[in-house]
Amino acid sequence: MKKKIAVFLGLALIVAVIIGAVIKSSSESVVEVKTAEAKTMEYEDKVLATGTVEVVDSVDVASTLTLPAKLTLKVEEGDQVKQGQVIAELDVSEQKQQLKSAEDNLDAAEKALANAKKANQEIAAAKKDAEKNLALAQQELEAVKALIQEGKAGQQELIEAQQAVAAAQQAKNTIEMQAKAMDTSTLELQVEQARAAVDAARSAVEKGKIKSPIDGVVLQITAKSGSYVQPGMPLITVGKPEQLQVVAKLSEQDINGVKVGQEVEVRWAGAPEQVVKGEVSRIAPVVSAPEIGQTETHIKVYITIDDGAALKPGATVDVVIYRVKPRQSLLVPNEAIIEDGETKTVFVVDNGTAKKVTVQTGHSNELYTEINEGIKANTRVILEPKEIKDGQKVRLTGGGAQ
Repeated sequence: MKKKIAVFLGLALIVAVIIGAVIKSSSESVVEVKTAEAKTMEYEDKVLATGTVEVVDSVDVASTLTLPAKLTLKVEEGDQVKQGQVIAELDVSEQKQQLKSAEDNLDAAEKALANAKKANQEIAAAKKDAEKNLALAQQELEAVKALIQEGKAGQQELIEAQQAVAAAQQAKNTIEMQAKAMDTSTLELQVEQARAAVDAARSAVEKGKIKSPIDGVVLQITAKSGSYVQPGMPLITVGKPEQLQVVAKLSEQDINGVKVGQEVEVRWAGAPEQVVKGEVSRIAPVVSAPEIGQTETHIKVYITIDDGAALKPGATVDVVIYRVKPRQSLLVPNEAIIEDGETKTVFVVDNGTAKKVTVQTGHSNELYTEINEGIKANTRVILEPKEIKDGQKVRLTGGGAQ
């Protein structure tokens, strides 16, 4: 009986061990994972784009006339010009006729005013004479009255003296009426208006002379001599070709991380063996609308260049903007990084077990992330570890980065 009990207990112990092993095996299931090795490699983060070479200091000169006009060029592309130099002329024959007519009108108005002023001077002199004659006639009348009282003059002398005063008064009144009629204020206004018309006509004629606004070089001429140009139409571009910049157009996805001061390399098919160095000087504050025939928006990035001798204004160039210049860094694939707010972690494989490690990261490009602290080179990190738990048993599977 005791022997049967011992056998039974032994069998129960074996079953318990088996069950415990099964339970333990179930709780410690092994998960297959793909891994990659943290490696020290050359790292860079750059943006590739196309750009256009532009002159920093350039001005487009346009027609300022209000009507179409025939163009006569005075310069050619590449000519050196000075500020104020006439570089083209527009046909202003009609404006010259208007100027001649305005000058004739002004001359007539000035002569009329001069004649009126002269007449006023004559009237003023005549008025003084009339006033003097009236005073003398009045004195003569008083003298006749005194003689009558003395019995030395008769009624006839009195009548004659009174008639003389009346005639002098009438002459004075007539001259005063003439003076009022010769008011020159209207003529003066007409002269001012005529002079303004001459100034406007002369300005219109002067607009026919297209002058260079700056010292520089004629970079481009967009109209032919002898052609008729429309008002406001750009005709000539003047600038300083030694002062160049590149304007690159970046997509909204590529602009992230691009900053003023970052290094740039510029290459042009016209001089493929030369690499022009530069840096980001300015980033447009707005997103530009798609250009004609395109659907993508873009952001303009302005690049100053160190030496533009190898480039030509208007050239299309390839641009490389280095968000991070090439350097040696410890890198892991981006799919190994787990982000939890500001905290970033990776899972490493340690003796067949997944271990969660907090890391300090640097820059990232489209493939890799820099690791500044947390793990060392040659450490194996688990890729896409979303379902992995800290301490879980893992087994490397094929297809992962090695």
